[in-house]
Amino acid sequence: MKLNYRDKMILIVVFVLLIIVAGFMLFVKPAIDECSQASSDLESAKVQLSELEDQVDKDKNLAAEIQTLYTSTSQVAANFYDYQVAYKATDKVRELFNVDDVKIKNSNMTISSYGSTVLSPFAYESTATATDFDTKVDEYNNASTADSSAADANADENAADTNAAAPQTIGYYSLNIEFKSSLSGFKNFADNLTTNNEKSMVIENVSIENVNESEISGSMTLNMYVLKKLADPSAS
Repeated sequence: MKLNYRDKMILIVVFVLLIIVAGFMLFVKPAIDECSQASSDLESAKVQLSELEDQVDKDKNLAAEIQTLYTSTSQVAANFYDYQVAYKATDKVRELFNVDDVKIKNSNMTISSYGSTVLSPFAYESTATATDFDTKVDEYNNASTADSSAADANADENAADTNAAAPQTIGYYSLNIEFKSSLSGFKNFADNLTTNNEKSMVIENVSIENVNESEISGSMTLNMYVLKKLADPSAS
């Protein structure tokens, strides 16, 4: 079959169009899609960069803040014994027993393995009494500031409720001790436990079995609360 000039031209045009469409689908469209994806990735990267820059700006004083937190944490930790092996803990108790005004003799001392317990905060309520005159003076002194400070007082109370200390888990050793001492020596030992140096060692219970003019004997349980110290960030 012979094709006339018009048919040939139509076939050529159709063939060219097919080539153009195929080229567009095979090369141009993927390139456009890739360009669109790259543009989307660029915008996402810009957002991420902006967030990182904001974070860097917020963290510019991070080292100083960490050091401040470490200092305040160390002040709390200083009230507790550092983590130590069991025999060091018993050595500390014997050291307290051998103070000149104590001199407690222990015939038997056993120590538990290192464990943990929960310390719960408590609220102190004063038992002090006030006279009617004291009450009147307080009412007079508070009258002028009651209205202006009411909002602040409520805010402080709400903050106190929100920030109330929660029970905390802390490490400890428990020591069971059979002892002999003078009554005054045992009292001095108990008094020494209330000092700042020994405030994290407490007498859990005590049983006095024999008492005479020169000596008492019995058994007691001591709890030594331990708080592991943090490494100084400035030393790293």
